[in-house]
Amino acid sequence: MKLIKVMILLMVSGMCCAQYSNHQLYQAYLNKEMSVWEEYIVSAKWENLSIDEQKQLLNYEYGFTAYMLTVNTDKACDFIARYEKHLECLKPKLSAARYHAYLASIYTYKLALDKKHFIKYAKNIFANVDRAMELDSHDPLVLSMKGNVEFYSPIGSKKKALEFFLEADKLYASRGTDYEQWNRRAVEMNIEMCKEKLNK
Repeated sequence: MKLIKVMILLMVSGMCCAQYSNHQLYQAYLNKEMSVWEEYIVSAKWENLSIDEQKQLLNYEYGFTAYMLTVNTDKACDFIARYEKHLECLKPKLSAARYHAYLASIYTYKLALDKKHFIKYAKNIFANVDRAMELDSHDPLVLSMKGNVEFYSPIGSKKKALEFFLEADKLYASRGTDYEQWNRRAVEMNIEMCKEKLNK
């Protein structure tokens, strides 16, 4: 009986993942159909996922939470909490560099909702992204996060941001996973924004 229950759980988990292939999620990103991402994130049963599937889900939560901040701040709060909880669950399974890079994004999202604590969140953003760079400056996610901080920070450098984005793009092209397709596309768009700003 116990074996049957385990098999059913595994089947349900597999069905959930099969409903949303990385190709489908990437196409949804390109077509700005982010409701597909929301359905995937909300329907996924974290405890039934493998470690690789959890890492995949975490990456989509990172991207979707940023999007949600632009359309519904109330819902964004819920997704930040979900994303932060899952990040802490995965901490032992992630590289330290990736953990700190994702943590920098969480503080960025919290800052977007709470400007009153600007100094506290800004310190945490810089501390975590710099720590991530110290740990692994050849991880494309870390480089893209550093690029974001340089690009959007009032004291950042668009020129440095472009350098980080270009390096991240090169690394994503050579070793990015399937679920990081959208990350590379986001980096490419950031490269164009940097070039536009620098040309102006």
